[in-house]
Amino acid sequence: MKNKKIVALLLAATMALGCLAGCGKDQPIQSSEVETQTQKESEVVATESTEVVELEEKTIQLWLMGPGKQKDSDKVWDVFNEMLQEYVPNTTVEFTIIPAAEYKDEFNRMLSAGEDVDLAWVGYKSNLLQDTADGNLMPLDELLEEYGRGILETLGETVIDLGRAGGDGSVYYTISWQGLLENKYAIWMPTELVKLAGDNWLKDTQTLVDKWYNEEDTAENFSAVIDQFDIYLGACKEAGKLYSGFSPAYAFGSWNGFFGTTRYCQDVNRVGVVHTQKNEFKVVDAVQSEHMRVYAQKMEEYYDKGYIRSDIASVDQSTLKFVKNGEYTDNTVVMYSHNVLSEQAKEAKQSDAGVELSFVERERVASIGNGRSTAMAVPYCADEPERAIMVLDALYTVPELYQLLIYGIEGEHYTVNGDGTITTPYGSAGTADSDYGLTKWTIGTCMNSLVTQADTVGYYEGLLEGEETAYSNPFLNFVFDSTAVNDICVALKAIDTVYYPMVQNCTAAGTELGMEGALDKWIEERKAAGVDKLIEEYQRQLDEYIKENNITSW
Repeated sequence: MKNKKIVALLLAATMALGCLAGCGKDQPIQSSEVETQTQKESEVVATESTEVVELEEKTIQLWLMGPGKQKDSDKVWDVFNEMLQEYVPNTTVEFTIIPAAEYKDEFNRMLSAGEDVDLAWVGYKSNLLQDTADGNLMPLDELLEEYGRGILETLGETVIDLGRAGGDGSVYYTISWQGLLENKYAIWMPTELVKLAGDNWLKDTQTLVDKWYNEEDTAENFSAVIDQFDIYLGACKEAGKLYSGFSPAYAFGSWNGFFGTTRYCQDVNRVGVVHTQKNEFKVVDAVQSEHMRVYAQKMEEYYDKGYIRSDIASVDQSTLKFVKNGEYTDNTVVMYSHNVLSEQAKEAKQSDAGVELSFVERERVASIGNGRSTAMAVPYCADEPERAIMVLDALYTVPELYQLLIYGIEGEHYTVNGDGTITTPYGSAGTADSDYGLTKWTIGTCMNSLVTQADTVGYYEGLLEGEETAYSNPFLNFVFDSTAVNDICVALKAIDTVYYPMVQNCTAAGTELGMEGALDKWIEERKAAGVDKLIEEYQRQLDEYIKENNITSW
């Protein structure tokens, strides 16, 4: 990838290419033109028919989620702004780094006040879709064509299109690329414990999972999978190596996704579109599904057999951890689950555990996600959107600039090793008490990131390769409009807050109410709150989307 300096990005008032002051935007600057200007460094480029002017002095405000301001933040940002002049001259960036716990409130306050923030992180700590619908974010198509050609080239058309979430076909955010693969879940277990279940247990388990998830998604097949893991847990218990046993929050609770059902479209209060290996597009309530009933029944059995801790209702499940550095404790769970997106990801998990691991995989191929968990956007109240996109473009296309922002100054904040990796005082991401170090996946592309002692060599290359063959959900950009049923959604959210942990995390197990009793009350209260009306409205909108986009299959 070429470093595209914008040293001589000088725009003429009458050029058809447009100008910073808002001239016509139908002919974007081409990358070859930028490179030609690069060769001339800071020379003023002119033609016989045009008058050109240099970029004016500008300061932009850039917000990121991260550890907050650190000891050496100002020092690093001064160096950053010096380096930036080579790529976006006469430009100064003022950074505001906001801790995750505070970001949503601060972002909403900024929008309400109309504060002149020019570039801001958006994602799982903001309400990206709602902000788009409310007009809180600027459309970026013309800005990217004129000032973000490096971003377009880096991400590519397919990924850029994922930012078209406003319903009007416009791009409203650019993904901060950390890999777009998702939904390639696996359960992993220490191999030494898996061997206790028998020589063929792992192979037989994978066969049952494939039958359930990729061939015939029925409640019966889902039940067979849970029974198969019963063999493993029973063997661990018999050998005195169950430790903290089975934690629903870290195994089936997250692994079965939509409570057993396969790929689905946007989940609204646990109402979504099920993909059951058939070309059907039926909206259902996961809480009322047969899979949920099976889950409740089987988890009660797990509790009775001692696989789930007797104090599950009171223990902080975040304290229950998988084996780390080869050490087992009373809080070690013997099964864990999350995305395992590549072979490098498996290596990373095994390295962290410190023991050999065995994996049971759910999907045969990963899916392409929409990238909305981390992205950059231009708020409606930005004073300098053009210059903001120029800066963002440089962060995507100039690895050294990105690395300075994320890791700080070489020799002061990190050490370069002889094997292409670096060593930091903190691992992969800086903390509030670090001298310096931001979170790499908040801005730009992680393909420009460095490999720390906490990272795996080739990890992002593996994700990028996997994207070439990943499954693309036809409903990736479908956005449900909850306006007509907002009162129902609010009521369901309150109900779910009560019953979700009782069933999902099995805190009702062993109580007088029991798992099925809790599920029955959950279903009853959701129906009384109007979940069937939500399903009806969702189905109506989905059918319209299918018709408009000519969707005929999953």
